[in-house]
Amino acid sequence: MRERLEADAEVVLLTFTTAELLDEYQQRRELDVAMLIDDARSVYASYGLGRGSFGQVWGWATLRRYAQILRRSDRGWSDLAPSTEDTRQLGGDFVIAPDGRLSWGFWSEGPADRPSVDDVADAVERAVTT
Repeated sequence: MRERLEADAEVVLLTFTTAELLDEYQQRRELDVAMLIDDARSVYASYGLGRGSFGQVWGWATLRRYAQILRRSDRGWSDLAPSTEDTRQLGGDFVIAPDGRLSWGFWSEGPADRPSVDDVADAVERAVTT
């Protein structure tokens, strides 16, 4: 996705974690994107991102996703750690057009519910060409 978006967009990751945990996450994942912390979750609320039910967050889709991560990981179970945060906070993916308006959004229904890279890249391309 980075190659498709490099000329057209800036990717920003917004989280409500602590600065220490975010630094550790960024180093471990070697992510080269801007990362911002919304510890009060005011941006989450502004975009209508609430908390999911226990079933939404810890259902079969999430368990399957964790199993996939464990199978791909060379570190196995060491990639998993107990959460210190609100695991029920739902996330989303959004594209803000150059004029500042929300041009596309994806409100997840659980932690395993994410749009495809192509869907996000297509939304960015539409936002910068209209």
